[in-house]
Amino acid sequence: MPFWNAKGYRFDVGNLPAVGGVYGILNSARSVIYVGRTEDLSRRIGEHRNNRYHCMHRYDPVSIVFEVITTEKERIIRERTLIAEYGPPCNKTC
Repeated sequence: MPFWNAKGYRFDVGNLPAVGGVYGILNSARSVIYVGRTEDLSRRIGEHRNNRYHCMHRYDPVSIVFEVITTEKERIIRERTLIAEYGPPCNKTC
């Protein structure tokens, strides 16, 4: 099942919401290259951007899709579901 009620953002934009949820990072072909969960999207994406050794940088990340999910339990379940569905390459190697 794809991302639900997701908001889209450019990967290089620094003005992201500081809210919790599950996110996918996409390349220019709109393929999901990484799925993660966070309590603060702005902080977490900043960490990804600054970690030039992260696998995703080999796949040219260009955008983010994000679902707001308020509880950690729900974020864990949703993250696992999306990883199983998309099989992102950077969730296998990171």
